[in-house]
Amino acid sequence: MKNRRGQFFLIAAIIIIVVIVGIVTVSNYTEESDAVKLYDLGEELGIESQNVLDYGTYSELNEEEMKGLMENFIQNYVDYIGDTGNLYFVFGNKNKIYVVAYQELMSEEVCIKLNPDIDANAPCVPLQILKETQEFPATGTEIGKVAIIIEENEYQFKLKEGENFYFVIWQKFGGDKYVVTSEDV
Repeated sequence: MKNRRGQFFLIAAIIIIVVIVGIVTVSNYTEESDAVKLYDLGEELGIESQNVLDYGTYSELNEEEMKGLMENFIQNYVDYIGDTGNLYFVFGNKNKIYVVAYQELMSEEVCIKLNPDIDANAPCVPLQILKETQEFPATGTEIGKVAIIIEENEYQFKLKEGENFYFVIWQKFGGDKYVVTSEDV
């Protein structure tokens, strides 16, 4: 009789351990898949944005038409991916850039710096208008680099000849921050 009682407790302990290991495994898998999804979205956004830029270039769109095309693309993409964190888009050329921000939380301080490598004391212009395009024209000299600064982390993008499109996808999962950018300089 005592042997059967010991077997019962042994089987119960094994079942409890299996349940706990299963819960931990599912929890870890869920966190990893969210981060992987974020990186997949970044890769997809890079490919799609290049196709849109190519279309605008080959169609010989003027500056206003290209701005409208990019704003439409960004809005459609944000609608497509839903709530995936904070999204920041930079597009334009060396004479004028545009920035659009989509933030879930307003707790992050975000600002834009033009030509941070030329002028270390260049002002950091805060992004105050969300979901609307803000314009940053070149003043005196062409814009060579643009920096998006989020919570004191700087993400720089070098502007190439012609039309440019860059993005930062910034998200917190638990206590960790995940950042996907189109191109780091």
